[in-house]
Amino acid sequence: MAKPPKPNRKVAPTQAGVRKIIERLDKAHPGAKLDLDFTNPLELLLALILAAQARDDLVNRVTPALFAKYRSAKDYAAARLEELGGYVRRINFSRVKSRRIKDCCAELVRRFKGEVPQNLDDLLTLPGVGRKTANIVLGNAFGQQAIGVDTHVMRLSQRLGLTKNTNPDKIEFDLTPLVPENQRVRFCHLLQYHGRRVCFAKKPRCPECTIRSLCPYPDKTKA
Repeated sequence: MAKPPKPNRKVAPTQAGVRKIIERLDKAHPGAKLDLDFTNPLELLLALILAAQARDDLVNRVTPALFAKYRSAKDYAAARLEELGGYVRRINFSRVKSRRIKDCCAELVRRFKGEVPQNLDDLLTLPGVGRKTANIVLGNAFGQQAIGVDTHVMRLSQRLGLTKNTNPDKIEFDLTPLVPENQRVRFCHLLQYHGRRVCFAKKPRCPECTIRSLCPYPDKTKA
């Protein structure tokens, strides 16, 4: 098995370096945004539960009918599990995720008057919600500057030398002091967008990468 290429530089990551990454990616991907479709915090929360180990485009094909049927946390909490599961059966682990959605909404009704809480600690008490999901909700539904470490943010932050960790929570803690506070959500959108279109997991398109000169692995894939 071929060994991975060694970094071509040993420079500690800095906030100035991250600003350059953001500037270049912003020019390359001005329309970068979260790929999941939603119109309110509850829809985003449930879409994220469904998106665990599932493609966002598949989730977006499933959720319109789901969101049209159930309008509030109370509706989901009162739904029959079999009926709820029928709307998401195309998603992997659909039974488990149906139960999580029902349980999560029951907790929203019981403890938060059916509303999605706007702080991290409360979100983390909900069934099926970890730091990644909570931070994405806070950043995209409530405008709070949080870093949600999904698979793309994880992979690209590692390749860019911004973290050596593999645990998403530890990666979040590594990125927090490096990413300017007012650009944390945008940073995540840009890495997600770039990861889906250029910096692929198996065969990244390095020769056409706009941040190639800022990457420790600029020749991971030859032209």
